[in-house]
Amino acid sequence: MARFIRFHLGSHPTDLDQAVVERLTPIMKNWQLPTSKRSWLPSRPFTIAVGEQARSGDLIVHPLGDAHTKWPSPVGLAWGHETSETKTLLRLPAYAPKELGLDENVFAITRDLRLSERPRILYLGSFQDGSGLTAFLAAMKRLLTVQGEAILIGGTAFRDRLAPVVARLGLAQHVIFAPPLSVSQLSGLYHSADVLVYPDRDPSQLYRLIDVYAHGLPVVLRDTPDTRNIWGYPALLVSSDDGAEWAEAIQEVIDNLRLREVLIRRGMEFAQMHETGIVIAGWRSIIEKISGQVVVHESGQE
Repeated sequence: MARFIRFHLGSHPTDLDQAVVERLTPIMKNWQLPTSKRSWLPSRPFTIAVGEQARSGDLIVHPLGDAHTKWPSPVGLAWGHETSETKTLLRLPAYAPKELGLDENVFAITRDLRLSERPRILYLGSFQDGSGLTAFLAAMKRLLTVQGEAILIGGTAFRDRLAPVVARLGLAQHVIFAPPLSVSQLSGLYHSADVLVYPDRDPSQLYRLIDVYAHGLPVVLRDTPDTRNIWGYPALLVSSDDGAEWAEAIQEVIDNLRLREVLIRRGMEFAQMHETGIVIAGWRSIIEKISGQVVVHESGQE
């Protein structure tokens, strides 16, 4: 007999809550906790409850909670360089490329989105923060006067609302409303772009920066206390709503090779702590500590 690992989302899960389950389920699908062979009753799964509204589970995880909180209190996730001398911190795995440089994903996304110009600037955000999106589009009006592409990741759902604004700014030929993209498509996009911009105050999509940093793509990020403390080390920070200041920062990242090298190196260092092997070690450690059993694979290997 054995106990399997299962996840349970709390009510009203956030994008980050869902990402935790989506990214960890494939890793843990074959994990088991051996139980006594004398038991005739089916073993109850080891349940990891995820989300601020989660109330019950063998392990409760609030992804944006305190990563240093000790079980049985709800624990959070650690990001980037955060470390602890007393425990192995829980992390989210990055969708990291096997190697940097051009690959089939780059050619595929270039074909799918019909990309052809440089600079190639990615927008990542929620589309709900008007000041962030306004600052980005104002920056694009200054930067893309002759050629270039601004790609709104996940923007197709908002095309009808934003297309008239884009047209009035004279950017209709430069802004691409990208549909929801697969992991491989996003990988190709991150590999092929010059810079990614996150001007949003809404932090709900920031977890995706672990993938961006892992691909060696420089980032320009909204400067807030939360982003500065967690995500800002590998990025160039901008605190203004002025499109001119965003344009200046983006242009600096594109043109300044020395700055690009620094941002890429810092981003790779940040993402390194989210490699699958490190992530697995943290989760196995706390599951074994709570259950008092050794995690084994379905094949019987530890």
